[in-house]
Amino acid sequence: METRVITPRAKYPFGAGVNLVCNVRYTGVMLARAKSFVERNERRLSTASFVLGFIWDNLTLTRIDRLFDNIILASYLVVAFGSIVLLNAHATGRLFQGSFSRRGVGLARLLLPFAFGGLFSGFLIFYSRSGSVVSSAPFLLLLATLFLGNELFRRHYQRFIFQMSVFFVTLFSYSALIIPVLLGKMGGFVFVVSGLSALFIFFLALRAVSLVAREEVEQSRHPLWVIVVIIFVTFNVLYFNNMIPPIPLSLKEIGVYHDVSRTRSGEYKLVFEEAPWYAFGKKTSGTFHLKAGEPVYAFSSIFAPTSLDTEIQHRWSYFDEGTGEWVSTGIVGFPISGGRNEGYRGYSVRETIAPGKWRVDVETLRGQIIGRFDFTVVQGGASSPLKTEIK
Repeated sequence: METRVITPRAKYPFGAGVNLVCNVRYTGVMLARAKSFVERNERRLSTASFVLGFIWDNLTLTRIDRLFDNIILASYLVVAFGSIVLLNAHATGRLFQGSFSRRGVGLARLLLPFAFGGLFSGFLIFYSRSGSVVSSAPFLLLLATLFLGNELFRRHYQRFIFQMSVFFVTLFSYSALIIPVLLGKMGGFVFVVSGLSALFIFFLALRAVSLVAREEVEQSRHPLWVIVVIIFVTFNVLYFNNMIPPIPLSLKEIGVYHDVSRTRSGEYKLVFEEAPWYAFGKKTSGTFHLKAGEPVYAFSSIFAPTSLDTEIQHRWSYFDEGTGEWVSTGIVGFPISGGRNEGYRGYSVRETIAPGKWRVDVETLRGQIIGRFDFTVVQGGASSPLKTEIK
């Protein structure tokens, strides 16, 4: 009896080699199409990644005393410095000129603006949460310009002086955030320590760059240090004129209430007029309906990092229609302790108040504004029932 061996159909009907060539060609075509798409839509993709990156940072960067947040910011600093070193080492010919070196330099050109963009995004988020936008407008505008203009600065990032100047801005901004957390204190002395720490780290960084780009460092040393000193002085002028937010404090809540009292469990019982639905971000109404002989309470919640203890104050002011200016009528101070996610709660009370425009500023002892609530006092009871909340 004849035995026949049936061979299964070949996996590759046209031969494995032919199929491999086809796959390679197909992959090459797809990569070429992807490259063409990126080149045609480079500006749109850059804008989209810029917006998505900022949204991502807003969702992930929450507390400056959190390890994760500091790892992110510190990683950006390391990437920025490493890119500066690589770019300048290549420019002076101290790197091999092979394909691997060219790829590394090309990657560094992309990573440097990426790292600076991530840093300024994080700084803008933390600093804007830490004070009044109006009083801190000059400094926040500087951060916003550096952040929004990051894409426009790409060609300038090839210049050593520009690289190191921006790097010093990031060092100072980060030191001003983290030093108060490490020391558990804040104020003018701590800010000066932050600036001196940034100067010392910058000096070490410059020495490190000189190991691979001595000619560039020597040539740029004097104009670079002039720029660094100007940046250092500018930061201090802004801070001591209360134009830099009182980092690392941030306002969680503020409003005016008809009654504030403590419960037996230590919670606060708050009675207030609820803000209308269109008053975004406000819980209490901007119109306070005052009954005869009724006091007015200002309640605030301030976040401070763990282990940081300081004092804040409520400044009550009314608007003088005759002079067109705000007039301070009293200050109430109290200590706060850090660590609570929802912030340290406290309140002040004004027993007698006249109808008109009022505001309560939450300040540091130096007068830096952490937050503000503007409201109008009108005579007569509220048109809708008061709301009560325990928190």
